[in-house]
Amino acid sequence: MVVSTEKINNNRKFKAAVKSDEHDIPAPQDGVEFAKLPWNLNLPDSHYYVHLTTDPESGWTLEHYNPETDGGILTDVTDDEYKSLKHYGQSPLPLFPSTTSLNYGTTIWEGLACRRSPTTGKALIFRPQMNYARFARGAHAMCLPPPSYELFMRGLQMVVQNNMHMCPPAPELDPDTGAPLGGAKLYVRPMLLGSGQQLGLHASPQISLVFFVSPTGSYFQGKAMGGLKLHLETRRSRAARGGTGNIKCSGNYAVTMRPLMDAKVHGFHDNLYLELDTYHNPNPSSSLSPLRQAILQELSAANIFLVLESGEIITPSLSRGTILPGVTRDSVLEIAKIFKDELQPVMAKSVGKENIEVTVSERDVCVEDLNSAVEVFITGTAAEVVPVQSIGTSPDDEESFSVKFPHGESEPGPVTYKLLEMLREVVAGQRSNDKIQDWLCDVHASPEDFRNGGI
Repeated sequence: MVVSTEKINNNRKFKAAVKSDEHDIPAPQDGVEFAKLPWNLNLPDSHYYVHLTTDPESGWTLEHYNPETDGGILTDVTDDEYKSLKHYGQSPLPLFPSTTSLNYGTTIWEGLACRRSPTTGKALIFRPQMNYARFARGAHAMCLPPPSYELFMRGLQMVVQNNMHMCPPAPELDPDTGAPLGGAKLYVRPMLLGSGQQLGLHASPQISLVFFVSPTGSYFQGKAMGGLKLHLETRRSRAARGGTGNIKCSGNYAVTMRPLMDAKVHGFHDNLYLELDTYHNPNPSSSLSPLRQAILQELSAANIFLVLESGEIITPSLSRGTILPGVTRDSVLEIAKIFKDELQPVMAKSVGKENIEVTVSERDVCVEDLNSAVEVFITGTAAEVVPVQSIGTSPDDEESFSVKFPHGESEPGPVTYKLLEMLREVVAGQRSNDKIQDWLCDVHASPEDFRNGGI
């Protein structure tokens, strides 16, 4: 579903001044119930996108953006309008039937969130530096010239500055802890795609760099959300070793759609994928069944974490090259390591052992590990941190497996909720540390300060 509106400001001028005073930041658009918006494309007639093009031989040059002068095609202004900014509803992308990305799937993209700080009112984007690094790796994999870091960050900054009227209000604070309670966000999607015309299987003769946005509601509101029911997918693969499972390309999501629809028919919210080679070729000397030996990957669009009864917080390793290196995944890992002393009391509550030690690790995680978990949760830009209440196979799967976790059915477990609270505090600028001080980028800082991060 796309939530639309008839309110279109046809006279809007695409020229955003860089502001350092948070009181000058445009307020959310009147008449929009941001908290009730679904996770989807919303109000497309009220926002704007950035579009630049190049060819693979030239790549992205200082003509597109020069950070020394803050000039170039990206920031050129004619009649008080940025030439690279387009009205989403009135100026669609010019794509032809022979467009390379439509025929051969040469599209990569990123997902970021901009939120208003509940304490300062600043518009903050979370860890765009890591999104750029992943974007550049994906560009190489899809034979697309990556933009410079400076071009990527300035395009990101500019599209948000010109859509601040679509950025929802700051979240409310928990009256007990003072932590943000979530809320809506302005989702930002940079894309790089082969937009040239051809029939042959070649690198596209034209490349498009696009930044677009959508205000979205929260996937996780407050404290009272029941956990997900996940299907253990034993027949279809999301990614294999040597493939593109660790690249944020469109094809990785296309292959999950049919399995996702099938899982929902059986009452599941999503699939948890296996590295199928480890399921079909088990260790014959192991006492475990083939399914219990199989290595876990991730969901259709989220990473997974287990909280074990031993006090270990684990997530599948990236070393096999089949899992997307999620920004929220990495953030939760770092937060858990940095603030693990704060996690100890909630870990003790979760596992029922007062002196339990908290450890954090990335390693191969097999299905059998699920039987030792007291909490399971998923992470993602859309999801933040969401609890899982159960994981199992469906009646028509070859081998049966089912586990229901001690925590997560009606609300997040103690560790899950504490990590969610910590993450939201970091995102809001309420919690920091030397290792994470550059994670937040102020949209209305200077272009150089925005690139460097830190508030």
